[in-house]
Order: sequence, then structure tokens, then C-alpha cells
Amino acid sequence: MIIVDDISSGYGGEEDIIHDISFSSGEGEFVGIIGPNGSGKSTLLKSIAGILNLSKGIVNINDLNISKVSPKEMAKTLGVVPQETAVSFDYSVFDIVMMGRHAYIGRFSQESATDTEIVNQAIDKCNIRHLAERSVKEISGGERQRVIIARALAQQPKVLLLDEATSHLDINHQMEILNLIKGLSGVTKIGVFHDLNLASQYCDRLILLNKGKICLSGLPNEVITQKNLSEFYDINAVVAVNPITKKPRIVSLIESGEKSAKKLKIHIISGGGSGCEIMYALYECGHELTAGILSIDDSDYSAARSVGIEVLSVMPFSPPDGAILAKLSEVISQSDAVIVAGMCVGDSNIVNIEALSMNNNIPVYLFGEFSDFTSEKKLPDTLGAIANGIYYSGDISGLCAKISCK
Repeated sequence: MIIVDDISSGYGGEEDIIHDISFSSGEGEFVGIIGPNGSGKSTLLKSIAGILNLSKGIVNINDLNISKVSPKEMAKTLGVVPQETAVSFDYSVFDIVMMGRHAYIGRFSQESATDTEIVNQAIDKCNIRHLAERSVKEISGGERQRVIIARALAQQPKVLLLDEATSHLDINHQMEILNLIKGLSGVTKIGVFHDLNLASQYCDRLILLNKGKICLSGLPNEVITQKNLSEFYDINAVVAVNPITKKPRIVSLIESGEKSAKKLKIHIISGGGSGCEIMYALYECGHELTAGILSIDDSDYSAARSVGIEVLSVMPFSPPDGAILAKLSEVISQSDAVIVAGMCVGDSNIVNIEALSMNNNIPVYLFGEFSDFTSEKKLPDTLGAIANGIYYSGDISGLCAKISCK
């Protein structure tokens, strides 16, 4: 377990870079440190590692004050993978990884069979066996990064600090190494991340730094939100949910730079993902959007919620009741336009389209292809009953432009 208690530190200047930092992390936990450039992430990691002197506070690892332990004891306790992995001397990869055993080998002793076995295990875990006899100066930056990670694993540390440990790796090796690190049972992992999607997927908890202080700490879905991305990173993005891991996933929005001259109220009827792109495009135009009725397990529901769209919703496999149908009719009546996205239409969701026949003064844009799965094959008649129905055959940007010019 590591306890960081009210630490401040810097680089020897008049002012500290990080201020009043406190947090703890349990055995086996993977904590991600995130924040905008210049927020103090690497400084925090160097302070925990004892590389920078603390102006106040203490760091304890398993009840050991790191400022009072010997370098050898520190090496057995703490492993560090730095951001910069350049090596000045022409050692073999195997020898570099063996350096991780230095704290366990006596001053005038040779490495033991146990040391060699541990080094070989670290080499195999990082998938660098084919590099073992190569000079570390002859391999690529990504390969060298895996060598440095293997060296840290050979230390058998209780805490592993990683400063952008996968920044030079291609995507398959990023996933390979992060899966390996996450799976290190009994080892506390603290890593600095610039890639927020990687931090979200692999970390148990995130700490967000800004201007040298902790601003937020919590589960990934508590820290990575659209509001926080806007406030701390000044970016326009949506936060969706990875359908497999259920962790937040950031999807950047391309700024068109063109907002609609008139802000319209637009209701979107869709399902099965047919409305996602339309929602994002209209959101970018600055319109006030509503959506539904949608099941809460529909991908369109997740897309709408991710950009703060008000959604009329029902539980999965539950037909809409009278109250929500009345709310739908009210929302439609207050809209300037309605878009119905092409989708599979059955007995449970055709009520969304039927509600349009009761609001004859509102333009309705029918976009995309529809499939009729109703028991009585009544979709054509239902679409035909929409008095102001307009079939639009262009692309989404054209649809948005047409509506915005209303």
C-alpha cells in the first residue's frame, strides 16, 4: 500500500510545482494520473519516486518512509518506468533487464540462478525474447520501452510507477503491456496517462491534476465526463460507454465552426443506432434536441445521453405507457421540426411515428431506409398519414443544413 500525505515539491526554484497532494492506493490497484499539459503529472511521479525532494509531506510504502530508506531498499520496493528511455551505454537487452536485479546481488557476487530465472520471466512477459542478445542501442524506441518495463518487473517491486509507459508503442504492444501491468497481482500501479481512453479502460481509479493540485479523484466514469473534458482540457467531445467494458470512451467531435443562425427545437425519432450521427451533427449546429421514445439499452439512448440530450425512455422490452406517450406528444408539439431516422419498426416503437399524425403543423423529415416488422404491416400507412412528411435523400450534413435554414 502507498500513502501520499500532503506533499508539495518542485525543481529547486522559488515555487513548488505540485501542492498539497494526498491520496492512497491499495495493493494491486491501478491508479491513473491524468490532467492537461503542465498540470504536474510527471512531477508528482518523480516526487513519489524520491527523485525530487519534498518541500513538505511524506510518502509511505508499506509503512516505509521513502525519504529514509537506502537506495537498495528503495529499488526492492519501487520500480520506475520513465518517460525517456534512452540508454547511454552499449549493453545487451539481457544485461539491461538484469540491472533490475542489482539490489538483490551482493557487491562482489554474481547473479544467481534465481536472478537469471526472474530476468528471463520478465523478458518473456514483455515479449522481447528475440531481442535478448541485441544491443540496446540498435533497437527501436518502442522496443527499448518494453526493455525498460522488463527491467522494472525484474526488480519485483511492491509499487510500480509508470510515466507514459506505452507512449512509444504501437497499439497491439500498448494493449499487451497494459494487460500485463494490470494483471500484476499484489503490485500497486500508478501511471501517468495522456491517452484518456487507455486510462479509462485500464485504471481502477483516476486522479485528475490541474495547476499542480488534485481537482478530481474517483472511478473512470466519475472523472471522465463531458463537463470535465470541457473544463480541464478545453475540448469538445462526447463521452460514450464502451459496450463491452462499460468504461467511458471519449469520442472527439470535429468542430465545423458553423453554428446555426437560429437555434431550433428538434425532436429525433430513431433506434438501433440510426440516430447517433444525426444527433452529433445537430448538436454541433447548436440546436436544442430531444429524442425518443427509446429503450435504455438502445445505442441511440447512450449517444443522446452522452451529449446531454433529453431522452424519453422506457425499460428494455417494456411498451410505452400512456404517461410517456402523452409526454412524447407534448415534446413534438413544442418542436420546430422532427427527424425520423430510418430504422426497424415494430409494434413497440411504431407509436413514436403514430404520434406525429396528431401534430400536423410541424415539418417531419424522413431520413434513411425503414423496415416494417409490425404484425399488421402498417408502417407505409403510418408514414403516409404524416401530413408534413418530407422524404430527404441527401446526406446528413445536407439534412442539417436544410433544417437549419428553416
